Amino acid sequence: MPVVNETTELQQALEISLSQKTSSPCRVSGLELLAGGASQQTWRLDLEVEAGDWQGKYHLILRRPLGGAIYTTALDIAQEYRVVGAAVASGVPSPRPYWLLEDILGQPAALVERLVGESIGTRVVRNPKFAAARRNLPPQMGAALAAIHAVDWQAHGLDKFLVMPAPGQTPAQARMGQIETALDEVGEAHPALEYCLRWLKRNEPPPPASLVLVHGDFRIGNVLVDEQGLVAVIDWEFTHIGDYAEDLTYVLLREWRFGQDGLQFGGVSQPEPFFAAYSQQSGLSLDPARLFYWQVMGNVWWAIGLLNQSQRHL
Repeated sequence: MPVVNETTELQQALEISLSQKTSSPCRVSGLELLAGGASQQTWRLDLEVEAGDWQGKYHLILRRPLGGAIYTTALDIAQEYRVVGAAVASGVPSPRPYWLLEDILGQPAALVERLVGESIGTRVVRNPKFAAARRNLPPQMGAALAAIHAVDWQAHGLDKFLVMPAPGQTPAQARMGQIETALDEVGEAHPALEYCLRWLKRNEPPPPASLVLVHGDFRIGNVLVDEQGLVAVIDWEFTHIGDYAEDLTYVLLREWRFGQDGLQFGGVSQPEPFFAAYSQQSGLSLDPARLFYWQVMGNVWWAIGLLNQSQRHL
């Protein structure tokens, strides 16, 4: 019997499922596995729908679970699909979601618009062709983040499944509780992280005036970039409800400067243009102490992510 490889199986399964979704014969071509993240598999493909309301050609990205997650709070495929739909409907630059497929070879999958852009952080911060983009990205990303935080998460029903602080709990306390739980599950002594947790507890700022939709991993590497700058925000699997300052600091972590350590904003610039654009669009005045606090929190949270990845490997 002929051997059917993973790509062929996936193509056949997609054509069957999409034909049902669109009530039309469908043809999938150009199916290719791309370099992806630690928790999801990403494929590119072209789709032709022959007839009906969806008739036409589509350039798409397929995302499906890879197995495991960096954080236990990560969204599943269906939840992320709903978040992206709410963001796009609210004017956030992000790939348009097209179809959610409940079962493709035993796993759910989401099909979204394929946009042209670079997402590999080292290329964005080093390739000469992105020189203009590096100048434009800080204010563009500041404006995009303000748009994310303006999404009415309750009106879109996102509060039905997104993680958020418990009643009477601040976003910082919620995050510290997640860190403590994760440390306990690791089952190893990490005194540096315990020390950081003590500092975080002793220096917690006042809670924000209101809770916002937090992207949860807003940084270079999770945006699509062309030669003029920001194309779209991607990778929403860590979205939750929390403090706006949390989202302003992931991009500042040294881990996400891709070797350009002197440029605090993602290896492309200093953060002041990013903060200024965010403040202008959101109407908020930013407190440096609050931003520093969440930058410390972000480093500790990322350390937990690395511990989880090492545990998965072991």
